Amino acid sequence: MITSMGRFVLLTLTLITTLWSSSFEKLEKKLSGIKTVKVTFVQKVKYSWYPKADTSKGYFYASRDGRFKIEYTYPDRVVIFSKGNEVVIYNKDQREVLIDKLENNRSAVIESLFFFSRPLSEVFKQVGEIDRGLKKTIVMKPINPDESIKEVYVELNDRFEIQKLRIYDKEDTETTIEFIEIMKNFTPSDGLFRETLPDDVNIRRVSIIPTLWKATTLS
Repeated sequence: MITSMGRFVLLTLTLITTLWSSSFEKLEKKLSGIKTVKVTFVQKVKYSWYPKADTSKGYFYASRDGRFKIEYTYPDRVVIFSKGNEVVIYNKDQREVLIDKLENNRSAVIESLFFFSRPLSEVFKQVGEIDRGLKKTIVMKPINPDESIKEVYVELNDRFEIQKLRIYDKEDTETTIEFIEIMKNFTPSDGLFRETLPDDVNIRRVSIIPTLWKATTLS
């Protein structure tokens, strides 16, 4: 027999689950209205074994059809973009290009692009929610097991716009991506999702490229 306290706990859990679902669906619906996006971001990567975070800055562009382009401007100038079923990493400072299959490469930044190119419910499931006044943080995990991503925290403002992402991998490395400025639903130029490579760059095709945010330190 369920006691009155037990019934209260069950009711509370049901209510919390309903509220979580409502927030998740609201965010998914809001993002579904975005066809193209440009985000100015600051990225910090903090390893569990090292106290100082690695910081990088740049822009990323994404469209609903799955095309993307990431431009790191600091500390190195690195461009990452999709080309059919391939991903291209172009380090401008080192004049080196790495090319691999897109399916072999996942990163915190590229994973965040799924918020704009695929419905949230296809990629993530909600496992929690944190309320701080008018601001919310939705906690999600990948639906399918993922070697590089264990948990994602999506920090939202009072307009349900993404302000920050915090991604944790299985080694508890924390990658924070702060959205400084967002431009939505603009008409991209013909060459936005492409990059012209100089003739004298060193091009290599590899089977597996290290996690893409490490591209800024490729040698």
